[in-house]
Amino acid sequence: MGVTIAPLSSTDGLLGRMVDRLAEQVHPRDETLSAFRKVPRHLFLPDVDLDRVYSGSAIPTKHDGKGSPISSSSEVAIMALMIDALRLEPGQHVLEIGAGTGYNAALLAEIVGVENVVTLDIDPEIANEARAHLRAAGFEAVRVEAADGWMGWSDSAPYARLELTASTSDISPHWVDQLEDGGVLVAPLLLRPNAQALVAFRKRGETLESLSVFPGGFMSLRGVAAAGDLARDLGPWQVSSSRKLDDDRLLALLQEKPSLELAEPVSWSDLALLAIADENSLALSRKGSPAHANGIVFDEVRGRAWKGLRVVVARTGNTRPEGDVVFEREYYTFAVSTKR
Repeated sequence: MGVTIAPLSSTDGLLGRMVDRLAEQVHPRDETLSAFRKVPRHLFLPDVDLDRVYSGSAIPTKHDGKGSPISSSSEVAIMALMIDALRLEPGQHVLEIGAGTGYNAALLAEIVGVENVVTLDIDPEIANEARAHLRAAGFEAVRVEAADGWMGWSDSAPYARLELTASTSDISPHWVDQLEDGGVLVAPLLLRPNAQALVAFRKRGETLESLSVFPGGFMSLRGVAAAGDLARDLGPWQVSSSRKLDDDRLLALLQEKPSLELAEPVSWSDLALLAIADENSLALSRKGSPAHANGIVFDEVRGRAWKGLRVVVARTGNTRPEGDVVFEREYYTFAVSTKR
């Protein structure tokens, strides 16, 4: 398959450079950086060229019958941000939903202790591969189960921390029940067909309140709560949007060089989050690629004050949370407010 085989000293150098870049890009906590330095990524991607492994990019590892990726090793920068958002401490009990290659579970185990991590994947083949990778890397005590993540894993509950590595349009009552009060849940929320946000929540009684909200995109959760295919084909692209768009106009725009200018201190990350609050937003990806881009279609130029998002979640049917935009789902209702 053309895979590069290199001596240990070579992989150490590649790993070190990847972590150095990670430190410059996202400035993770020392504990997070230390975990990345200690866990070799190539042991979880044994059939991938080393240069690609240590580029730190997202690497699809399994595709469905249509060629769309359904499992991957996530981009290390987003992994670091999510691990930081969990606010991990040694000895905490952690549930990960979406085992993938097992790499993220190993990073979690490096921080909290190998006996404290449970990871689930709905696909038995993926779970078996993750188990083998973890064993090869010395993390065989991590518990790997083939199960539908929507149900959580009650056998080892309660958990101090719960991390979801697949996007979801609702929150499972099982996750909330299995999370201890004061615990932290980090999940990619698909609040619009085209817009995701990674949200770290603190459980406070019957509600969840956001600690941080940052942009990022993940493949959809599979199983009983699968969202279905929300994207449609448009030439070489897949497009999802909250409202119907003019396809001819959109295709023409995609042929042009982007001309949007962002006024300080607004960043491209802010634009990705703003897509959640604005019904004129859309998401684009090239067919077969896990990467995507967000955009907003404006009929006229507008300005907006912006300091991020706040999300409050309450059980649907209970007191309705207030926000600029409210998304009501079967189990939970999400109130999103823009900070000004």
